[in-house]
Amino acid sequence: MRRWMGLLLTGLAAVVPVVGTIWLLVLIYKILLSVGDHMIGLSLKALNLLRSGEDLTSEHFAFYGSNFVRFLIPVMLLFLIGFAVANTPGRRVLHWMNSAMERIPYLGFIYSALKQFVDALRNLGGDRKFKSAAYVEYPSPGCRMLGFVTGNYHDAQTGKDVTTVFLPTSPNPMTGFIVIIDDDKVQDSEMTLEEASKMILSAGLVAPASFNQEIK
Repeated sequence: MRRWMGLLLTGLAAVVPVVGTIWLLVLIYKILLSVGDHMIGLSLKALNLLRSGEDLTSEHFAFYGSNFVRFLIPVMLLFLIGFAVANTPGRRVLHWMNSAMERIPYLGFIYSALKQFVDALRNLGGDRKFKSAAYVEYPSPGCRMLGFVTGNYHDAQTGKDVTTVFLPTSPNPMTGFIVIIDDDKVQDSEMTLEEASKMILSAGLVAPASFNQEIK
């Protein structure tokens, strides 16, 4: 029975990532398709107000490949919004909107939390990447906490070179805290960023390949 359960869990471990990724892509497609359908519906209603004759409906927009057009419309709109925000006038408008939303009681807290979460996801694949994985001695001597090196600076107040290390929580690496520690107290890790991320996400269940090597 234990062997059968082990095989079942192995099969789930192999299938769940693939199925989950496909499900997420399908969900995003359906959401964008629904948004495109509503945008076309509003556009047809606006045209009906400007013209005379038979009212146009969504059925008049039914043709081969119409679903792709419905999906493409919100995608192009997102590209236009991204282009606008990438420029100075758009960034000013976005900054004003963020400030206005954050001032709203209760709703501002939810908006700020969602914004921080989206920014964290975006920065994972952006230019601001972690430099390396490292260990910090915590919470007691002999214990090491895994973190990511984010920068190296010179502290003029103490006259020492320091390293900033982000210590993520497990299994949710989106939260954590920053420690500023002297360079000589930071222990370099041979793990790659990918290996360290997997170890944190899995709460230590997925260890680097070097950890699994048999000691001869």
